[in-house]
Amino acid sequence: MDIYRVRRYIKGKIIAFAWKAKGVEIQDRISVLGVSPHIAGKGTIKLGSLVSFRGFGSRSWFHVGADATFSIGSKSFINSGVMVDACSAVSIGKNCLIGDCVVIQDSNYHEIDEGSGVKTKPVSIGNNVWIGRNSIILPGVEIGDHSVIGAGSVVTRSVPPRSLVAGNPARIIREVVAAEDYIRH
Repeated sequence: MDIYRVRRYIKGKIIAFAWKAKGVEIQDRISVLGVSPHIAGKGTIKLGSLVSFRGFGSRSWFHVGADATFSIGSKSFINSGVMVDACSAVSIGKNCLIGDCVVIQDSNYHEIDEGSGVKTKPVSIGNNVWIGRNSIILPGVEIGDHSVIGAGSVVTRSVPPRSLVAGNPARIIREVVAAEDYIRH
């Protein structure tokens, strides 16, 4: 094992210990390369086995409200500058790749029309999903397994499984060919 893997392993252990002290549930171990994400709020955070975080250039930020949950499935990768804000629930499946500076929010935080209230709806991201850099995932969106979100997309509606979507607002471009057991690398 080379020295960099040893350092990353030790750093992951130290960060996991600190996060567990804050109440974060970690199934097995995590990997952190660069600066670890900032965790705020009093909600529930669950991390699957071998979740990886990259923190170069900008730090990721996760806020989970008091009655909210945020979960990341096993072997998922969260890149630099990702912001997740959960007022209700945000779930990311297994084997997902989340690009730099992605924003995932389950609330609009302010009413748009007088008396309309604040919109809060859970966000669910399936397994083996790739979300490209600078994409925004908005409240109530469900992204199906094996889907790809093009860089810079604003996802306002749910995405069927095995779909490539892109744009603002994001639209289906084509179907993604992927066997059920396929894992994107």
